[in-house]
Amino acid sequence: MTIAKQAYEHYEAAGKETGVFPLVENMRVLEIGFGAGALLEALQARGNDTYGLDVGKDIVDKAVERGLKNVFLLDVSEEALPFEDDFFDAIYCYEVIEHLTNPHRLFSEIRRVLKRDHPLFFSAPAQEIDMGYGMGRHPFVYPGLLEKPNLERFFMQMYFRIEEAVESGRLLEGRSYVLRNGKGPGKPDIVEVVTGPHNLIELYGDVLGEERLQAELARETAPYLSLIAMQGQSGAWDQVLGLTRYLLTQFPDYLPVYLQLAELFFSLNRTEEGKRLLHALLDRPNLPMPVARRAQDLLAARQEPDAGE
Repeated sequence: MTIAKQAYEHYEAAGKETGVFPLVENMRVLEIGFGAGALLEALQARGNDTYGLDVGKDIVDKAVERGLKNVFLLDVSEEALPFEDDFFDAIYCYEVIEHLTNPHRLFSEIRRVLKRDHPLFFSAPAQEIDMGYGMGRHPFVYPGLLEKPNLERFFMQMYFRIEEAVESGRLLEGRSYVLRNGKGPGKPDIVEVVTGPHNLIELYGDVLGEERLQAELARETAPYLSLIAMQGQSGAWDQVLGLTRYLLTQFPDYLPVYLQLAELFFSLNRTEEGKRLLHALLDRPNLPMPVARRAQDLLAARQEPDAGE
């Protein structure tokens, strides 16, 4: 027996009832962590072919007594989902991830059994509000994972695209998402990504909207820029140039980094190196006009005055 099956054997699930999103109809649907069963029953009433999983033995036994079909006792942190690849049209998973010993395992399995580009309806407590150990509070197995930026980055790394997000902002109500299964053929799992260098745009560009992609790229390049600034201030210019080459090699299409590097070089009184970066940027084909204007403005501000002025 896994630790979750033991801990939740006689658990009385509160659940999130039917959640905040419309219910699908006439589909093959899975609910993970069905708890009191209200959502599973509502899905069944809409003509869906329903399946349910839960780690609580009492929960599953009561569901069977009430006549619910295709309900299984399973620890989704430790055990594979007992379904074939691409088996489901939609999956619901409300208020489950905070209980898991292995969230990666769950999302890997969801990704496997859910058809590509089909929805995962998901919710979790807002950790920034709910974390604690007293009455009305909620401990978390992995503190930090369910904070909004980390949770949404976890979705990205598991190749799920955020289609819709609902922030209730109220105590213990948390966040709800409609996610789309976006993993394409040949994309490495995050565990494989950890073992070697990969390009963020190639990995996740197709599951992030432009705004989130730009935010991720800014977050990704910020430590390099800080290190370049520190090395430049200490006079270690060889290290600065090496880090700059690496940064531009790793993120060749993230155009703001050229502007940021040029401004950094100017602040370090390395004007010629900064100008070279801007000229290289302006030589790129199909350069967006706002980026071109900013590069031209930076160059104009560093033009030498004409002789005799």
